[in-house]
Amino acid sequence: MKRVADELPRLAAEGRLYPSVIVSGGTPEQRRDYGFELGRALLCERVAEERPCGECRHCQRVDPDRYAGEARAKEKSEKRRRKTGSDGDVGVRQSHPDFMLLERPPGARDIGVDMVRPLVRSAQMSPFEARGQVYVIAEAETLNPFGANVLLKTLEEPVGTTPRHFLLLTHSAQELLPTLRSRSQTIYLRGERPAASDELVARLVAHWRRLPDDGGFALWISGLTDLLIDAGEKGLDDVRDRQGWTRIATAVTEAAGALDDRSDRAAALALATDLLDAHRLRERYIQPRRIIEGLAARRLRRDRPETAFESSVNVLMGPP
Repeated sequence: MKRVADELPRLAAEGRLYPSVIVSGGTPEQRRDYGFELGRALLCERVAEERPCGECRHCQRVDPDRYAGEARAKEKSEKRRRKTGSDGDVGVRQSHPDFMLLERPPGARDIGVDMVRPLVRSAQMSPFEARGQVYVIAEAETLNPFGANVLLKTLEEPVGTTPRHFLLLTHSAQELLPTLRSRSQTIYLRGERPAASDELVARLVAHWRRLPDDGGFALWISGLTDLLIDAGEKGLDDVRDRQGWTRIATAVTEAAGALDDRSDRAAALALATDLLDAHRLRERYIQPRRIIEGLAARRLRRDRPETAFESSVNVLMGPP
């Protein structure tokens, strides 16, 4: 059976794709490439059976490399706009008039309403060349509430009958507004799980086995946090970047399998789940160290009874 992600390009080529699609999972590069693949299938000028052809004027212009060149060309002008406070189309990349890519500019904390407005203005007009319009928003989880609500209004009240599609790329659909999720089809891309190094896992296990009963617990948590921040690498430079947190959770999960005590294994798995699900803490830009220390302290005290662990973790661990 084909996965939904494999079926969508065919639906796009046949003109049967849902107007708003959330593409989650995978890596940012995988999501971006998939968004461009859907865009080519939606705009290609060949017959449905031959879309995307990769050769027509639309397919050639809806190309990640061309958009990367466009990004470099606009970088300097966007810096000037930000300094002067002008209302330029900051973050918007466009080498095809009917395909727009919105990315969070470097240094920006989120995608605000001023960045969404160019897409909204374009979506109120007819296509320039192609039979429809495609709008891709990368890192859609960084849409701030004002930008997300402007986009939501466009989804709820489309103008005219033009085939118009919005592709929201995000590492986790759960970090988008519920109202956006309710008006979109969500598909998941399977990406390769980042592997933790054997050396790092061994260091985590050795540290874990020195877990004190009570005295010195704060110092032990600090040492564990240092190890986990190392596991996150540069992904924690941006607290909202899920890749770093995925690497951390992977390291904790792999270390759990080597722990001797069943309660320790359950606590490690619960902590890994907490780290992946802490998007509300990340959205508030709480420092990674504070997030890790807080979650670890909540999960790992040995005087905490096992019944306090989530029932789903106990089910996963099975009988003693």
